Amino acid sequence: MTNLPNPTIQLIEENPEVKSFIYQQIAEFDGFVTPETEVTVVARNPKKLALQYEAEGKEFNRRDLSKLYRIAIVLSDGEAKVEAEGVHEDIYLAIKLAKDNLMLKLVEIQDSVISHQDRLVEINHYLQHPSIH
Repeated sequence: MTNLPNPTIQLIEENPEVKSFIYQQIAEFDGFVTPETEVTVVARNPKKLALQYEAEGKEFNRRDLSKLYRIAIVLSDGEAKVEAEGVHEDIYLAIKLAKDNLMLKLVEIQDSVISHQDRLVEINHYLQHPSIH
């Protein structure tokens, strides 16, 4: 049996439209990344979703899993790493879902950091300007 490459990887590597679409999607991360951030697009085996779907109680057909594209986008910067997946029958929608899911995570992280910084500023303000009762 020959060792066939992952058809999704082959599609990404050989199809300029898919490559271009990926670059368009990851460009939306510009406000969340540094020049040192590595962006990786990973084609994962959709058949490996069977265990996850079983655990979640989702109904699925094992044969239909092979028709899906499972794309992950991973951002890494030093020790920090965040990633999200998209799964769909259309590779473009799988890529967009991965990007949208990652954007949701990044906004959530940004909101928690900003909220934490706002609290620290407020605490420091009250420590520097104690009110007299």
